[in-house]
Amino acid sequence: ISIKLDALGARWGVLSEDAFREGVRELLREAGYVVEKWLHYDGDGYVYGYPSEVELDIVVRDTAVMAVEITSSLRRSDLIAVKRKAELYAKATGKTVGAALVITPYISDRNPSYVKAMAERMGIRIITPEEPP
Repeated sequence: ISIKLDALGARWGVLSEDAFREGVRELLREAGYVVEKWLHYDGDGYVYGYPSEVELDIVVRDTAVMAVEITSSLRRSDLIAVKRKAELYAKATGKTVGAALVITPYISDRNPSYVKAMAERMGIRIITPEEPP
């Protein structure tokens, strides 16, 4: 039962991410931003250490480019992948990424404050729900 619940929870997380991502895309489009899902085959394995397809949400307004990762939970190791995805996007397209953001409801780490500090040092902004008072 535990395995089935974990599988359902993981699937719900993916569906929630997709629904949230589509909602954000629509809102940004209405506000004049261009939102695209960038898919790229990383044959050199720069992002994950082995050849794989890389997906990244890109938000553009005028000439400003922002890389956005939407995830149901964030681990410190995810920050490295986000940074590398943004770097790969810049290298592959020749466009400068001005900002990298991670939108998540949950930081899955024993020390979330450290993950936030790590992200700040890497130039990644983490957006989470406000902490309750």
